[in-house]
Amino acid sequence: MSVFILIVAISCTNNDEQTDFERSAYSPASGITQTDNSSNIIGDPDEDDWRTSPFYTGIMTIDPAFPNPVLYGTSTTLDVAISGNSLTSILELGYFDARDSRRPWIQLDLREDISEFSLSSLTINTQLFGSNAELARGLHRIVLFDGNQRVVTYGDIQIE
Repeated sequence: MSVFILIVAISCTNNDEQTDFERSAYSPASGITQTDNSSNIIGDPDEDDWRTSPFYTGIMTIDPAFPNPVLYGTSTTLDVAISGNSLTSILELGYFDARDSRRPWIQLDLREDISEFSLSSLTINTQLFGSNAELARGLHRIVLFDGNQRVVTYGDIQIE
């Protein structure tokens, strides 16, 4: 009986941590981890960017989006390494566009049938943020969901 109580207590704590993590994911964009074209971090990273959710700690590793900042008309990449049983077979990357009430969620990339011990490179096309550079320019919060709509990671990109 005590093992059951311990498992329930750990599960509740993990759920609370995941809920707090997801609440942070929905906050406004606040800064970037600057990276070059080869995914090297330049300067001090934004400690809030590209953390792995409590649910996927030890299962997925997220590298910061690169390059960041990114020029309009080009793309940036988010690499997700899966080092175990992934618990999901779908990764969906996107952002919430507060300017468009008809289409608030904009999907940037979707990977289906992901498997354990794999690397997924998700692409962020800057042209999906607006029809021209003036509309797309700025700081944007990007969110990665699993197939069960749990937040896996989030971070900010700067479009110039």
